Amino acid sequence: MFKYKGVVPLLLVTLTACGGSSSSEKSPVGYQPVDALPPLNAMSVPTGALNKASSSAFERHLKQGVFLRAHEQYRINFGDTNEQTNAQTRGSFSTTNLQEQGVDEADRIKYDGQYLFITQENHGVGIFEGDGKTQANTYIRVLERDTSGAMAEVNRLVVNEEATSINGIYLHQDKLAVLSDIYSYDYGLGEIAFFPTNNTFNLSLLDVTNPASTNEILSFTIDGAVIDSRRINNTLYIVSSYRASMEGIVYSDQQQEKINQYNRIMQTDISELLPSYTDSDGTVHPLVSAADCLISEDATEKDGFDGLVTITAIDLSNPQNMKSSCINSQVQGLYASSNSLYLYGTDYQIEQEIVSETSTIHKFTLTESDANYRASGTLDGRFNWQLSNLRFSESGDYLRVVTTSGNRQEGFTHRLNVLKEAVGQLAVVAQLPNEEHSTPIGKVEKDGIVYEDIEAVRFFGDKAYIVTFLNSDPLYVLDLENPLSPFMMGALEVPGYSAYLHPISDQLLLGVGQNVNPGILTGGGTDNAEPSPIIEGAKVSLFDVSNLAQPKEIRSIVFEGAYTPIEFDYHALSYLKMADYTTRFAVPIERWKTETRVGDDEQKYDVWYTENQLAILEVTGITNDSDLRDVGYIKAREDDSEIMFGQGWQDRSIFHDQHIYYIHGENVWHSMWPDLTEYSGPY
Repeated sequence: MFKYKGVVPLLLVTLTACGGSSSSEKSPVGYQPVDALPPLNAMSVPTGALNKASSSAFERHLKQGVFLRAHEQYRINFGDTNEQTNAQTRGSFSTTNLQEQGVDEADRIKYDGQYLFITQENHGVGIFEGDGKTQANTYIRVLERDTSGAMAEVNRLVVNEEATSINGIYLHQDKLAVLSDIYSYDYGLGEIAFFPTNNTFNLSLLDVTNPASTNEILSFTIDGAVIDSRRINNTLYIVSSYRASMEGIVYSDQQQEKINQYNRIMQTDISELLPSYTDSDGTVHPLVSAADCLISEDATEKDGFDGLVTITAIDLSNPQNMKSSCINSQVQGLYASSNSLYLYGTDYQIEQEIVSETSTIHKFTLTESDANYRASGTLDGRFNWQLSNLRFSESGDYLRVVTTSGNRQEGFTHRLNVLKEAVGQLAVVAQLPNEEHSTPIGKVEKDGIVYEDIEAVRFFGDKAYIVTFLNSDPLYVLDLENPLSPFMMGALEVPGYSAYLHPISDQLLLGVGQNVNPGILTGGGTDNAEPSPIIEGAKVSLFDVSNLAQPKEIRSIVFEGAYTPIEFDYHALSYLKMADYTTRFAVPIERWKTETRVGDDEQKYDVWYTENQLAILEVTGITNDSDLRDVGYIKAREDDSEIMFGQGWQDRSIFHDQHIYYIHGENVWHSMWPDLTEYSGPY
């Protein structure tokens, strides 16, 4: 019987002084080549607490991982991989929609009230410009807003000519930080992109005091691939993955060749297996050193793992002061509060067709220039993939997190977990359901099983909102005022589901997802539940949650036959709170349409295209008098005769006082509140 193991990246975090270790690091002192392979355990993702082991212990663990990666034939990996600004002279405008206020997130646009930065990609296809030159794969448009609200391009930045995509940008105090991906598409036999080999990414920091004429402060090309990033005050934190590998280390069924490869790996200088970065002068520096990396406290001499995840902290006011640290494990993602960084992932194992899921969370405290490891915890279940960071929330000394076990065929178990740091461990101090409050999260069918999966989670203060879905949308409200005794206060069932929840206040909650007609069913259901209903269009709902025991849907607006990228990326939502208890929202909408055309041979043919719009909504009132209103929309188009192209999932928008800007692709359209029938652009 083969034992299959799959993994979800559990992050490696390393913080060292700029430059890390010296290139004089050597392989284990006194290593003697072996005549027979030592007994090694099958490679698996460490799920325990972390430990700062000796350099030799880390080196052995990493190198044996390189060997095991090549010689494990039967390994399977599963799954993976708004605040308002009031500048004195620039008015009120929307900024990036964030999970935690004060914790900035990378996005494809940034705006400071005067200048708009838009990232654009050609997706690896060189485009020839009029002068015969090939346009770079990625660039950033810089537009300036004049006193009338119109915009004009003042610069076009090619930050890195080798970049295949721009991961995201940050704008802070006249500095623009750009994270770009440089893919090699070299994943190795049977691999997926958790730890792609030979990949690099670029961090560039630009002085944009004068955006029309920028200056490069630094440009680092770093080994690995970006998992995620955050900016807190003046410090940028980048979490990246890296897989140690060596040329010529490939699977062999010859025992002597295996021994030769093992000896070759163990005799290799450790610096050749660790990530490095190259500055703009072409000088190569180590990113981390073996002495600074953490491994699982359960690791033995028989274990090995070749994946590294690094946490790199850059002081934007003194960017040469860069520190990195690593853990010899994997991660799926990160959640950050203003004080802490949590790295998380799930280890999936299948034995005799039984799937077990164990999730691990690593906690790091944040300083102005560092991230220090504090504790780890394990939970049964997984975090799922879509917007998994929204399942996490730190409140005081407690971490609240929602996990899911099971599947639609056998049923789901959803849990709220409350953890607290205690002597190097993140200990579970409360869960829901529990013995006192045993009602499951999710609708229980006649057979006593929950077939609804979680579509959305959002924490707000001492409350948690959870949406599950099968044929309808139950919204559950959890009371977390006493973190040691959470309980379910109320539930509301409405058609469709919300994939993203946006708290407006203690009384009002906005839900964005899909509308469903329960009376129209199609195939694809389970044996134990009715087939899934047809999804009819994008839906925005306003909920009254002032009475936790009786949440109510005030109103919903449906955009027939459409979807919104907010379901998958909450950065696509823009909002601006006004002084009169109203909040304005901008929701990108995309529909697929066809148009019949006649060719040169007079034969008719259909052309598929997307119709892209920015829907403008307004929420008024506080509770009893609250309402949701459809104000109108701005349509992305070249002109009435042209079919507009572009990717709706990247659509963005900005509110600036009474001005509204819709960004589709690299183009910008401009309209004014409240009459959206007149608009200008594209800029």
